[in-house]
Amino acid sequence: MLDHQENSHTLARISLLSQFKEIFGVDKILSFSADREFVGKDWITYLFDLFV
Repeated sequence: MLDHQENSHTLARISLLSQFKEIFGVDKILSFSADREFVGKDWITYLFDLFV
């Protein structure tokens, strides 16, 4: 779904997760893990709004 092999940026991750949510629903996400590159206020805010 991501068309590159580099580190993703916030907008790409938000787009990917939004697509997943539209297709499967957020209730299908049982856990979520990330590495140190998944940081940033916009990303954390998006995740918080998604799951709360």
